[in-house]
Amino acid sequence: MARADPAPGTATDTATTEPDQWRLRYMVGDLEHYTEWTADFPTIENYYDQYRRGDYAHDVVIERRAVVDR
Repeated sequence: MARADPAPGTATDTATTEPDQWRLRYMVGDLEHYTEWTADFPTIENYYDQYRRGDYAHDVVIERRAVVDR
């Protein structure tokens, strides 16, 4: 009969318990700038709104980095 659960030690766990990380990429003139990577998405989202509406930055983008256990 087939087992519903794999035997201990045979399963591979690819999921991670750490959250994804986020940063903001934006241009000021011809220079590209980045914020630090952080798991605090609301902060990055707030920066995005501020920079997007401001006069000095352009090409404002939120970047995501998925954390993968290896």
